[in-house]
Amino acid sequence: MKDFEPLSYFGLEISSRFDGYYLSQAKYVSNILARFGITDFATSSTPLDPNVCLTPFDGVPFKNLTLYRQLVVNLIYLTVTRPDIAYAVYVVSQFMAAPHTIHFIALLRILCYVKGSLGHGL
Repeated sequence: MKDFEPLSYFGLEISSRFDGYYLSQAKYVSNILARFGITDFATSSTPLDPNVCLTPFDGVPFKNLTLYRQLVVNLIYLTVTRPDIAYAVYVVSQFMAAPHTIHFIALLRILCYVKGSLGHGL
């Protein structure tokens, strides 16, 4: 195996400093928000509403299964550097087979939470 150049980005931003390597996914988050048109949403202080209990039968079935699944998969990859959203992503990933609108709203809340922490050393 040869080392041709320093590794810098593959969904993870890698920076090398004198005291070690640092990982970030700020660019990855910005790309997700831009690709799915979520840049104008307000931020959230928590990834999930603590008073909501999601079940498979809540609300109206969500029509765009592909959108829901793509967002969940993107969030799963994001948990590499964001363990604070791991439980919330686990919860919304349970509904990938048949999501409802309430599940999509919970998914958007996670994205809004992540968006709100972009400037805080993500």
